[in-house]
Amino acid sequence: MAAPTLVIADYPIGYASGFGETLFNLFDGFPRQLLWSAHPGHLRPAQGREIYQSLPFTSPQRPPWWPENFTLPYYPVLKARQAAAVFRSARRLVHAVQAHAIEHLLVIPVSPWILAAALQVLESCSQLKLALFVMDDWQGHHQAYGLPFTGWRRRLLATATDRAAVRFAVSQEMAAHYRQSTGRSWLVAHNGINVNNHGVAPATYRPPRRAVLTGDINVFRYDAVLAFGQALERYNRSHRQSLELVVLGDVASDCQQALSRLQAVKLLGRRPQAQCMNMLAQADLLYLPLAFDPLCARIARYSMPTKLPEYLASGKPILFHAPAESAIQAVARRHNLHPRIATVDPSALDSFVEAWAGCHAKIGANIAGARSALASEFDLTELRRRFQAAFA
Repeated sequence: MAAPTLVIADYPIGYASGFGETLFNLFDGFPRQLLWSAHPGHLRPAQGREIYQSLPFTSPQRPPWWPENFTLPYYPVLKARQAAAVFRSARRLVHAVQAHAIEHLLVIPVSPWILAAALQVLESCSQLKLALFVMDDWQGHHQAYGLPFTGWRRRLLATATDRAAVRFAVSQEMAAHYRQSTGRSWLVAHNGINVNNHGVAPATYRPPRRAVLTGDINVFRYDAVLAFGQALERYNRSHRQSLELVVLGDVASDCQQALSRLQAVKLLGRRPQAQCMNMLAQADLLYLPLAFDPLCARIARYSMPTKLPEYLASGKPILFHAPAESAIQAVARRHNLHPRIATVDPSALDSFVEAWAGCHAKIGANIAGARSALASEFDLTELRRRFQAAFA
């Protein structure tokens, strides 16, 4: 039976992102009167996805009028404001825990100050049972964004890991690594799909034209997307064709310029779930990239893109474009899913695009492999049952 639970995270449950979508799916069916979400107050869930009671807090940010290229002088001010926010937010959340007799605390570490506030709540409310859910490898997140992975930040993560009664990692590969490195038990929780309601059916054939990526583009996948887009551009110019990559997601400012110059890449921005599903149905190829940049090696190795279950259920071929040691390539190998590309080498990508445009047999969807992956790794009913059992 469910018990009162508080989630402390950088985004609310049901937020229009893979993060919010995953939490919404895993908590779906959990009694609303027993679920609270503490998150930055300027963020809201997508319409119709408020399955919790909100406890918003103020997240210190650089003022919008402060020049972006002049961030270093503001850094000490930001750190001071975050330290004050730790104390202020923890005090408010302790009051909420006591007022609502909350028994479980779920923490998802991204911003260090939010993790620090959550641990202060735990210090003041020793009866709380802590659950930890790592969606993006914290060390890898710091490396990818060039953030200092200081001793204080490592201690925050170690404390949360040691004190947690249950720990979730987002992929089998992440869980295995954490079991070895922490000496603790780790379960797997990630986005899934209702297998009984979404059987995999072969897609209707038509000449290849459109590849679709549903997800944001940032440092975690930028170099792969750029290399693939450039390969499409080269093919279109030499064959007078109009192959295209359609991106449904936000594009980071430092990735925008180069991608916008490619006529083969259409950046449509973040769209509602229904529009994403409609675009998947119209696609000829679903594109699943992760970065090859060495700074992103840990993110690529252990992360699991949230759209993979929907990709698998679509009946469309999926291009797994990520380093060979990545978790998504491991999923593809386990279930004999093709095509797979583990490089950003132009000649390799050109060869793939030639084969795809020419309707090469190996580019077809592997329906049996997709069904196997959904049943054994992405069955939302089983994932949700295992996840919600931690908050009983």
